[in-house]
Order: sequence, then structure tokens, then C-alpha cells
Amino acid sequence: MESGDPPATWHGLPLLLLLLLPPSHEGRTVRHTLPRQVQEQDRALSPRTQDRPALHLSNGPGQEPVTIMTFNLTKIIKTSSSFEFRTWDPEGVIFYGDTNPEDDWFVLGLRDGRPEIQLHNHWAQLTVGAGPRLDDGRWHQMEVKILGDSVMLGVDGEEVLHLRQVSGPLASKPQPIMRIALGVLLFPASKLRLPLVPTLDGCLHRDDWLDQQAQTSASVPTSLRSCAVESQPGIFFPPGTGAEFSLQDIPRPHEEPWAFSLDLRLQLAAGSGHLLALGSPENPSWLSLQLQDQKVVLSSVSGPGLGLPLVLGITLQLKLTVSRVVLSQGTKKEILALPPMGPGSLLNLWAQTQGRLFLGALPGEASSASFCLDGLWAQGQRLDVDRALSRSQDIWAHSCPQSPGNGTDTTH
Repeated sequence: MESGDPPATWHGLPLLLLLLLPPSHEGRTVRHTLPRQVQEQDRALSPRTQDRPALHLSNGPGQEPVTIMTFNLTKIIKTSSSFEFRTWDPEGVIFYGDTNPEDDWFVLGLRDGRPEIQLHNHWAQLTVGAGPRLDDGRWHQMEVKILGDSVMLGVDGEEVLHLRQVSGPLASKPQPIMRIALGVLLFPASKLRLPLVPTLDGCLHRDDWLDQQAQTSASVPTSLRSCAVESQPGIFFPPGTGAEFSLQDIPRPHEEPWAFSLDLRLQLAAGSGHLLALGSPENPSWLSLQLQDQKVVLSSVSGPGLGLPLVLGITLQLKLTVSRVVLSQGTKKEILALPPMGPGSLLNLWAQTQGRLFLGALPGEASSASFCLDGLWAQGQRLDVDRALSRSQDIWAHSCPQSPGNGTDTTH
């Protein structure tokens, strides 16, 4: 509590507890079954709630909110919310809420696949995670509820967090308004108590937020993706999409002797175009790997390329040294000689700040290639496309369609 702020004059905590649940006093996860009456009441969703299509929570990096709702807290009678949630993504924001973004805000998200709450107000500033992993691609029911002086968080019908003696009278301020934004923060991510990648590749449906009669506005959902497509874990690049990593932000090459490796495993692939390239914004394809008629073709600026038949599900590996690049998949191998060291050599890409690793279509490229990466590793460390320097909004950061044709339409 901040000095000089008597509890009787600040009402933000009861407001945010209408949706969120801090940890138990002991800091341990509590797993009990929610009271049957609580479960039955929350399952009695309105037909309108049940009939709405599922919302995808991500509009890409630098995204606009999928939707924003506002509530007049003086009119709220029903003090519970529930929704069902599905994702393969281990990290991101499910929803954000505030009555004041400076001193009364909260976030419910995922970290390492488990629910996490961050909140900041006059009474408490905390970050806490608890509950089971939810990044398994299945639908999970989540419930947040205030009962008397207690608030509970339920996952799949089990209570995973419970805090007692945390509630008080609602605010007496004129027209106190709460905002709820799905899948995004309404302030810079740097204001979070613990760093979190906000973008979440996940779907939400059967959502029932607080008291609908107290809702004063709701923006039209702007989700770019449909949740009707069956998905699997991975990174999906629809035709014409790409991502860009700075070589300064990914694992460095070994120095003595100089060596660098990239590994990627393709689950789906169709069309023709770049899979990846090493270069700079001025020369993006100093070294490139392209998809051509179900073959992967390795080439450099110094001469003709070489190829291997593509076998889905088996790791492709690029091993770079000062003088050559080895492309291998299973027992098959091809070797591409590199030109002598000089100002335009491969090693020079790591010596400049403009060195880039490009994934998918290069800037300005009319690529028809679409593909699903089951994994991408640099120097043995997995890369997260959410942490790319830039990427196309239509990339599926943590999921792939079951077949390439199902991912060509990314609109809702």
C-alpha cells in the first residue's frame, strides 16, 4: 500500500477483482472443485454468447485490440466472467483490463503455458502464475468470480486460485468505467511488471463478460484469423508472408573455427519461393534456401545452386563454415562452395548491424510458397517468431493448419 492512500478512499481493487484472481496467501496452487451451483450458473450462457463465432486473439505484431468492451461498474450485479480458450502458444496476453492505465490495471496471460496474472494498483503490485499448462491445442474453460469477500479462478471446473478477504464496497465515483481488451495491452509492454511477449496465437469463444446490462460499449471484433480451421503446433507462413531477425539478436556463430548452423523441420510445404535467406536489407539473399517443386534449392550470390528432394517431417540442416555450406536431410547431403573471404563474404554479415536472417518471402518478393515449420533452430536454440525484428501480420506464430490449403484464407 502506498503511504497516504487510506483504503476507504480507493476502490480500484474490488473493480479488478470482478475479473481477476490474485494468488492464495500461501502462494501455492489450490486445486478444488468449484461449487456445483457456481458451475451450473456459469454454464447457463445466453444463446447469443453460445452462437458467436470464436475470436482469434492476435492481429499480429503492433496489433490493434481484437475488441474492447467498457462497463459501468455502478450498474454491475453479476460479478463473474467465463470463456473457453484454445492455444498452442506458451506466452501472451489473453485479456487486459483497467479503470486507469496509470495506477489500476491488470493482465491475464500465459507464461510457459500456465496462467499468469499481473496487476498494479494502490493496494497491490504483483505477478503470479498458477494452474495447469493450457498450450496443448485443446479447449479449456476459464472462470473468474467474486463471492462475498473471496475471488476464485477456475480452469476446467477446478479451482486453481483462491484469495479470501480481498473484496470491499464498489466504487462510489460517478460513472466508474472499466475497459477490457482481448488479446492486447492498452499500454506499452514496457510497463508490465515482468516482461511478456503480448501477442498470443489463440482462440476464445463462449465468452460471457461481467454483467451485460452494465456494458456501455463494445468495438466490432477485428480478428484477422478464423478459428474454424483445425490446427497443429508450428509456425505457418501463408504465401507472400515473411519475418526478419537481426543476426545480433540470435545465437552467435562459433569463432574458432568459425561455424554457424540452422535447422528447420517442415510439416507442410506448397508452391515456390524463399524458405530462408541470410543477407542485409540491401542484399537480402546473399545465401538462400528456396522451395521449388517439392525440392529445396540452396544458392549464393556467387554462382548456381544445388538441391535436395524435400522430405516432410525430417530436419533440414544448414552448416556454414568459412569456405562452404553443407545442406543435409537424413542421409542425403549437398555441399555448396563459398567465395574467398572479402568485404562481401558471409562472415561480414555478423560484423555489421544490418545483418539479417529472413524467413519466408523476401521484401517485395511475389512468393507462392506456403509452409509450416515444426521448429526452427539457430546454433541449436529454438527461435521464436514473436521475437522477430519484424514479421507479416498473417503469419501464424504458434500454429499451422492441417493442410496448406486451409491456411490460405486468414480472414475471419
